[in-house]
Amino acid sequence: MEKTATSSAQTSSISREVAHLAFVKVKQDDWLNVRQQEQLRRALMSLGELLGWAVTSANSDDPIPDISKSTKKMMSNGARAIKRSLDNDMATKKAEITVLKKVARSIRKLSDNPNTVYPLEVTYCRSARDSVQSMFTKTENIEVNDAQETLAIAESIERQLDHWTTLRDIMIAELKLEQKQLRVMTQGLSEFVKSMHPLLGEVVATLA
Repeated sequence: MEKTATSSAQTSSISREVAHLAFVKVKQDDWLNVRQQEQLRRALMSLGELLGWAVTSANSDDPIPDISKSTKKMMSNGARAIKRSLDNDMATKKAEITVLKKVARSIRKLSDNPNTVYPLEVTYCRSARDSVQSMFTKTENIEVNDAQETLAIAESIERQLDHWTTLRDIMIAELKLEQKQLRVMTQGLSEFVKSMHPLLGEVVATLA
């Protein structure tokens, strides 16, 4: 039972990896670089081992249609997992500023409470931009040692809310674009799998 569960988890993980590479291909204007092509080949090798493509090949004069069908099915599962992840990211991002306001209010209450025990750690998440202008979600973990430091954190969050809202809005726009690109990828799965027929043939020959 445990082995079956492990195999299922591995299949899901690899299916998502293959789907992700198809997603990346759409995001990169319909191409994959050499490293990504090798990642795709390795992922298909792993998928073929788990799905028994060697047996499929041994029992068929032309195994590619059946293998293509199973590959598309696995990729569809992977695409759904990516969609769930993007949807969750979108929901979290949309709620981010509301959550930050609640965090600031809670921190203020802690600073006003004479029974608050120090040191304590304040944790919150916000949108940020790195040195190469890429957007990401940053988790802040700040240790405070007294009420004054605690209040300063609340005030700092409140001062930067407008700026963080701007960054949050940029990230939401990026997520919307990714959701659109994922729909394009999902609708084009049949063509993507068809384009992989030569690679699938190489994988099957290696596994046989």
